[in-house]
Amino acid sequence: MKEVSEDKKTQFRWFKPMSKELLKFLADEVRKENRPNNTFNFSSFVAVADTISKKFNVKCLPDHVDNHLRTMKTARGIIAKLRNQSSCGWDENMRMIRMSPDVYNTYVEANPTHEKYLNKKIDMYDEMATVVGKDIARGSGAKSFDDVEIQSLGAANQLK
Repeated sequence: MKEVSEDKKTQFRWFKPMSKELLKFLADEVRKENRPNNTFNFSSFVAVADTISKKFNVKCLPDHVDNHLRTMKTARGIIAKLRNQSSCGWDENMRMIRMSPDVYNTYVEANPTHEKYLNKKIDMYDEMATVVGKDIARGSGAKSFDDVEIQSLGAANQLK
């Protein structure tokens, strides 16, 4: 196992199998209700770092887990933004954001870092949504913040 001295720290490199193990572990923690107030306990980070260290013969620390989780939250935000764009379609079976070739080329030119999420299967999407996703209401009962504010103003006006 590669050790890192305190005065010469190197970045921890996450590979897909490690990320999948992290998501699988933390999704299980969510199912066990070990995520109070929408944040994981430090003990969860310690446990998943230990699991990854042993399984992949690396030195993974809880800080590495925390940093990678932040990266995944950013990715989930980009995916959510793309799913809500009118130029994109969501393939529920493939867990893929679809975009037509002409729109794709223009969009990727303006947003090159988003290319990895377009027209490709998003691995472990459900687990990512469980671990870092937000509960988003959809369909006829969904309300935006504007709708809630308008209803609140209407109720306040009726009280006057």
